[in-house]
Amino acid sequence: MKYVGIDLHTNRFTCCYLSDSSKEKQTETFDLNLNGLNSFYSTIDKNTYVLIEATINTFSFAALFKDLVKEVIVANTYQLKSIGICRRKSERKLERFPRITYYLFRLICLWILWSN
Repeated sequence: MKYVGIDLHTNRFTCCYLSDSSKEKQTETFDLNLNGLNSFYSTIDKNTYVLIEATINTFSFAALFKDLVKEVIVANTYQLKSIGICRRKSERKLERFPRITYYLFRLICLWILWSN
């Protein structure tokens, strides 16, 4: 499995890649044009999970590649920030947050699919 986190901007997007085989993170920035998208398409496949920061253009952007990947998850960055703060406050609660976050993301995905 491959995992891609995307930070979407007005004229470019930055991807952070992580795979099961290599725990090393790789970052790459693509222009938001045909050449940039084609370069991005070459880095993803049907075994890729994509997490995108929720912004105004997120859903239009996700529609460009949602059929090329296993799953697209839209993340509310304010929820992620809250989880990060809680992690620093108490190491004992670390194990619960990833599972809660995963279920929140799944609910967001279902809402997106049903609203289309």
